[in-house]
Amino acid sequence: MISPRTSSCIDRVNQYKFTNSAASNSNFVNTKSSSQSNFSLDRQVQELKDRVHHDAERVDEAFRVGVEVEACLLDEKGIPVTAEPLIKELAGTTYEIDYEYGACQFEYKTSPVGMNNLDYLNIVFEQFIESLDRFIKKAYKEKEVIPVFLGANPSPEIMKEGLITNKPRYNKLADWQNSLPDVEIEGYNFRAAYVATAIQGFHLHLQGKNPKNTTIMFNHILNIIPSAIVLGANSRLFAGRVYSLHEPRIHLYDQSEQQNSGFPAIPRYLDGIGDYIDYTTSREPKIAKDYFELEKERHDDARIRIGPDSYRVETRIMSVQPTSKSLMAMAEFFIGYLNRAIHEERELRPLATLREERMAAVRSGYYAKTHFNIVDTIKAQLDFARKGLSDLGVNAEFLNILDKRIENRNTPGEYVAKLWSKKFNGSVNETIYEIISDIWQKTKDNQPIT
Repeated sequence: MISPRTSSCIDRVNQYKFTNSAASNSNFVNTKSSSQSNFSLDRQVQELKDRVHHDAERVDEAFRVGVEVEACLLDEKGIPVTAEPLIKELAGTTYEIDYEYGACQFEYKTSPVGMNNLDYLNIVFEQFIESLDRFIKKAYKEKEVIPVFLGANPSPEIMKEGLITNKPRYNKLADWQNSLPDVEIEGYNFRAAYVATAIQGFHLHLQGKNPKNTTIMFNHILNIIPSAIVLGANSRLFAGRVYSLHEPRIHLYDQSEQQNSGFPAIPRYLDGIGDYIDYTTSREPKIAKDYFELEKERHDDARIRIGPDSYRVETRIMSVQPTSKSLMAMAEFFIGYLNRAIHEERELRPLATLREERMAAVRSGYYAKTHFNIVDTIKAQLDFARKGLSDLGVNAEFLNILDKRIENRNTPGEYVAKLWSKKFNGSVNETIYEIISDIWQKTKDNQPIT
């Protein structure tokens, strides 16, 4: 079980905050006139490009990393439970959480730390899980409630009406998605607006040294997206069924948002942040009113975020992992690989090849058929990541989890699918309860699935 830990380093790290306030970044004026809005956006974009040019020679601390994790709540009957009582219970504490699109979802973010403190994030998550267990018992005294750290919600009830959080931004997103076609997977159809209520992600926020470094980091991240999908898949059990796809979460999300999510639709690798600004403004906004909302509106596998005093890349491709050690393993993979790739000026692979590998990884995982052996590619990238961590003077404490997954051709998603076959007794809800209980125990014990 989790041993007591000192929290002294929490105070040390809380001084760092990632912010992305549109108000602090722009003078954008929201008007009813389309021509005035376009003029304001054009002016805002030019101001951003001028700032990028001004910041070209700045050098910030490399590889500060923040982590964002989404989870959901189910009861002993496998029914979604609204997260609002828990969010209110944790308000004002060290482990404050926030609302997400789905009413039963919540989001936990860490403050960013330097790479030499990455192991500390494991401690932060251990303490968070320990506190979460306590606060759930306080917030839900009348029933048993289990937090689910899987990439998709296993409850068959998740696609019913009334499960979208009643907040203006989420309501606007739902209105837009209600106009989209249903999402299809293996003969089953789901409302596009409901898919995001049922899937959870794990996002890394990686701060670059300057605009150019951030651009290079973005380009290299695209090269390991297929591998991240294979290693981090965690969602074959979705809405009461086990699907054959290695990662149905991504398949569903890509369809539910159409061109607003997926592998970035760039025609070539970025030469600079200016290219990304042009890319962000190249599509018609869905609900956004300024550049920073446009930036946030794009749910690509990786996206660049321009903060008031920093530039960073946010990864959005990975399912949330069941344990903090697994989260850290994926963080080590990304950071170690990026450090080595940037230092060695590693050759970038063709975007068309990466798109093909991504689709194959979503379908078939370790057994994906592409022009290259995907397992060999992953092994080489893990080795590259280990060297990159060594270059940073960081001991790779968690990468062995991913080595074992490759060796065993296993993921949390495969583990859950096998558990379903083993435990299914004819009752979907009872079996879901057994599975989420098993995973929650592993989460509390920080026992990675390999």
